[in-house]
Amino acid sequence: MARLQEQFIFDCRYKLLKKLGEGGFSEVWLAEDVTTQVVLVLKVYLPTAQLNEYGVESFRKEFALVYNLNHPNLMKYTYFGICVGNPYLVMPYYDSGSGEDMIGNCGERNAWEFLRDVASGLACLHEQHPAIIHQDIKPANVLLDGRRYVITDFGISANVAKHVFNSSQESGESMRVGTVPYMAPERFQETDQILVASDIWSLGASLYEILSGKLPYGNDGGKAQNNGEKLEPLSDKYSEELRNVIYQCLSLNPSDRPFAEDLSNFASNQLEQAHLRTSSINISGGSSRKIGKSNGKSLKFVVLGLLALLLLGGAVFGVMKYSQGVQEKQKIEALEVAVSKYQEGVAFYDEGKKNGEQQLECFGKALDKFDEAMANEDFNEKSEEVDQLKNIKDDIFKCCVSEIRKNWSIARYDEYEHDRVVKYLQLASRINPDDPEIQRLMSKKDSSSSETMFE
Repeated sequence: MARLQEQFIFDCRYKLLKKLGEGGFSEVWLAEDVTTQVVLVLKVYLPTAQLNEYGVESFRKEFALVYNLNHPNLMKYTYFGICVGNPYLVMPYYDSGSGEDMIGNCGERNAWEFLRDVASGLACLHEQHPAIIHQDIKPANVLLDGRRYVITDFGISANVAKHVFNSSQESGESMRVGTVPYMAPERFQETDQILVASDIWSLGASLYEILSGKLPYGNDGGKAQNNGEKLEPLSDKYSEELRNVIYQCLSLNPSDRPFAEDLSNFASNQLEQAHLRTSSINISGGSSRKIGKSNGKSLKFVVLGLLALLLLGGAVFGVMKYSQGVQEKQKIEALEVAVSKYQEGVAFYDEGKKNGEQQLECFGKALDKFDEAMANEDFNEKSEEVDQLKNIKDDIFKCCVSEIRKNWSIARYDEYEHDRVVKYLQLASRINPDDPEIQRLMSKKDSSSSETMFE
């Protein structure tokens, strides 16, 4: 494969615009899909780390697994391909920044939100069978999408990593997947243990760096912790609860670290309590005059009345909050389903462009999925996806018209071609039923005349 550089057309489709990063095994590029003009991100696994035969097959299975994951805190891969033996991943482009932008500039609330979202995404990965272990949690791999944090770069699980590269290419520590300063101490043992708890340590290291501006154990990560290096305490401007949960994530013993789901729930509770504290009503205070015996009963009834009102108000607030939470969760889940349908449509479209024999079927399925996605009102607010969807439908329309023009003249004499042309015409009509030419062709599709469709 040719050396990757700006303006290079990768796999005959993706124009490379700018290198976003690189590691030992891959490069990440900002790219443009020349078919749809959509800006996206490519992660290309390089020839210097050529995947072996087992690795390629493992990648296929891994992609099939992560492609079906739908979680608001996990980035959705849109396509997996192989170009001249080198696998690559296609993913959406987020332009709102990453966790790196928070380093040394993060408040308490943002830290809890980061912990809640990343831990929630990890919980989804870890509960798979077998568990998907990210192995490279770090601020740069957590992107900001509006008001939520999204984990990216989780394409290789622990089951794949040990076999994914040719042993003749590399050996020893360089084979480890991950970024050393964020790697847990057990990753530096002779057997390179890869555990779900290793991701938790990496999350703790990321949060420590975000809050302090420094890596917890310098550039050596967990290796320095194995050697007895002490952790510098975090600033007491952050709450004791936040500092302690980070210290627990960075425990030397993996079994002492919390589970991702528990971390996410704990962070959610902290955020909820902070919200209630800031929105509570101050009812303290009162007159300094002496209150006699006769007024004591009145005061008691007043206090009891206030308590009753507070309890009733709290119950009503709780019901309303719960109802709002359920509705919000349902909206998020519905949107995630819509986005998933859209991505399935893109996959069918890609397959149709590549496979001429299956083009009709794939294009039809793509339009079905797009219709399901567009039925969700919130999805229609996602301008990037909607723009890409429109571009794809325009391209499908052009392909249909091209096939009709090419084959209409023989369709009258060939039953198979006649059926194909009619189906292409029906697809085109679904996309643009008001097109004058399509309307004219639809009126003639059952004609037995030898007149060609296009004069």
